[in-house]
Amino acid sequence: MKKRGKTKQTILFETKTKPFLNDYLVQVQDENELKKIKEATRKIADAAEQRIKKLNAELKFIKEQLRQEIEKRKYTVAILRKQEPLLSERVKEISCLYSVIGFLGNKEYASDEKKLYDILKIIPTGWQYPEDTCVQIILEGKEYKTDNFKETPWRQASEILVNGKPKGVLTVSYLQEKPAKDEGPFYMEERTLIDVIAKFLGEMIELKLAKINEIM
Repeated sequence: MKKRGKTKQTILFETKTKPFLNDYLVQVQDENELKKIKEATRKIADAAEQRIKKLNAELKFIKEQLRQEIEKRKYTVAILRKQEPLLSERVKEISCLYSVIGFLGNKEYASDEKKLYDILKIIPTGWQYPEDTCVQIILEGKEYKTDNFKETPWRQASEILVNGKPKGVLTVSYLQEKPAKDEGPFYMEERTLIDVIAKFLGEMIELKLAKINEIM
């Protein structure tokens, strides 16, 4: 074990107080008086030593508490740094969904085709690697896709249902291989996002069919 050094209080006692007492004792001639002084000195020294030990124990406790608090803060900072990218991804997904909803609710489009192409362009922004993301929508026999679309093994797809019947599919793909996440290279939240968008696309067609039936 490493030998513990003397405290400031102990050094002060040994270099200042103790020499002074020793010089004083030499001058005392009466043995009884000398005995009393020595006993009093011993008690004072013992009390001082106990007080020093107590202060050292308190200081050690405070240092340990401080160390634990520092460790807790380091752990908290590490968790926050780890969660920050995930929170950023959730913001991207929500922003993408709001944009899609905005396009679907916009009544100024001359046709659904134009609306679908704008939705195609915004969908990649909701995925982790938008610059390497391509999208394809097949709906009612027609294909809509981003300019960079190509078939890759890194993809996720969601069926588009219209009145409970399959009428198409929404596919989101990565152009290059990415690190594994929850579903291949995709987060589970991205699975939820593609399913919700596919559901909204189906509801868009249902609404159009309902209006046609009203006219007829």
